[in-house]
Amino acid sequence: MLFLLKGVVMVNVGCFLPTYSASGPIEPASVLDMARDAEELGLDHVWVGDHYLWNVGMLSPLPALAAVAAVTRRVRLGTGVYLLNLRHPALTAKDVATVDVLSGGRLVLGAGIGGDNPEEYRALGVDPGRRARRFEETTAAVRGLLAGSGEPYQGRIVDLPAFTMEPLPVQQPVPLWLGGRASAVVERAARGAEGWFPVWVSAGRFQAATDTVGTIRGDLSGFAFALNLFTTIADTREAARDAVSNHLATAYGLPFDSFERYSAYGTADDIREYLAPYVEAGMTDVVFNIAGPDPRGQLRRLAAEVVPALR
Repeated sequence: MLFLLKGVVMVNVGCFLPTYSASGPIEPASVLDMARDAEELGLDHVWVGDHYLWNVGMLSPLPALAAVAAVTRRVRLGTGVYLLNLRHPALTAKDVATVDVLSGGRLVLGAGIGGDNPEEYRALGVDPGRRARRFEETTAAVRGLLAGSGEPYQGRIVDLPAFTMEPLPVQQPVPLWLGGRASAVVERAARGAEGWFPVWVSAGRFQAATDTVGTIRGDLSGFAFALNLFTTIADTREAARDAVSNHLATAYGLPFDSFERYSAYGTADDIREYLAPYVEAGMTDVVFNIAGPDPRGQLRRLAAEVVPALR
């Protein structure tokens, strides 16, 4: 049980901010207030999602985090996950550096390939083919720009001339956590990133990923094994299930059966029990993707009733 792991394992805790409209309209004041709440409650990081076109409206992630940076001082700021393939790498690098500078070096760049909605690619004039190749090249180009290499980048898809971007980010490097469940993503993260940040994975698959990364890297120090976890806390398991199922059905347009085994919902005891095997599998960070009404109230309950067991 998770309770027995307290004092042995230290898990960093974060939450997603309500920058999309699955359980209610986007309210800018609530986004910033929840970021302040997270910092005051002792959370380690706050996150925002990314979709250009989706079933519900969503704020653009890096501008949203720039606003969050202005009202926080300590908590880290993350994208979960930024769809690199949809943007030009030079513009991405500039925006990433800007947020890192404005926040005093607090950005975590969670990044993924995307592609679950091909309309996003078409709307932005991006060829949806060769997504993995495009992601690898875009990632390499962005990291080179953020490091101030001044070298040209020439790939099969991405082609950038030699130039140096200023200002450079405070962090060198800006931590990169790769999102995705596929084995190729885990291996890519192990070889060229600072963390792995999946959603909808079982504890068994999480354990297999930690083993894979350990085999490739050898030394796991400094590498984040983070979980994006849709979570609803309520007085009863039934009430929590109704809230999270409605939220996910609205956001993804799919029945809750598709997500239920990957969602933590119910009372604090239910959520602690759900987390236990992930902690045992090597999870270093959990990010509560709070589903349902009153996310700020749920965050306070999670901080009081669940987070202490992780620390």
